[in-house]
Amino acid sequence: MWNQLKAQVHATDWQDLLPTICIQLITWSYAPFAYVVGVDGTHFTSHFGPLFLYELCIGAAITLAINHHFASQLSLVPLALSVIFAGIGFLKSPILLTLLILLPAYLVLIQLPNIDLRGGLRLVTLGIIITLTIPVACAFTSTHFMSWVIVRYFVPLACSIWFFYGPFFITNVKHLVPFESVTGLLYAAAILSHPLSVATIFALIISLGAWFMVILPTTREKYWNFVYANLAQLVTIVLIYWT
Repeated sequence: MWNQLKAQVHATDWQDLLPTICIQLITWSYAPFAYVVGVDGTHFTSHFGPLFLYELCIGAAITLAINHHFASQLSLVPLALSVIFAGIGFLKSPILLTLLILLPAYLVLIQLPNIDLRGGLRLVTLGIIITLTIPVACAFTSTHFMSWVIVRYFVPLACSIWFFYGPFFITNVKHLVPFESVTGLLYAAAILSHPLSVATIFALIISLGAWFMVILPTTREKYWNFVYANLAQLVTIVLIYWT
């Protein structure tokens, strides 16, 4: 185990890891902040410190898991830290704390060798859990209330995770193209659920360009990586929620 852990440390591209998790932090936090700035009584508390550290740890764990083909012992370190940060920030909010612990627990579960979760199902579940934890925690920390209206507001984020993370969860090309096509249509529908503007049109164009890059083997293998996928996701999320 120790030798495998050292091998994963040496095999990790640390220069790509840092920008990736920073991009993920902004992406996951932008939608809830876009919502709460228009709510009366919104205020920011010290809970955001542990929450942001939690997000960075989750982002690191997801990136490491993908880099090591969902057998990353190294990802257990940020996952353990994420649970600690969740406890520090939300010990007095048991429901929210339970939701936040659910995400690292799932990221451990999908890496167990005896758990047979197919790529598409694994990713769809991850997108749902991320949407129900991080944005919800950000919104609740600011507004101190939660409703299904707020959760529905974050649907484009879940669709973006399914769409942009697809190539890194689904290794079978025969399954990848239909999955990306379906999730791409879902993401387009989510984008169009917002008022049509120059920003949403640009979001659609970027998503269409990403779809072409993913379905074409040459561009997918040469140019598409997890950093670019997260960057494209960030840009489209900002454009969707830009007001």
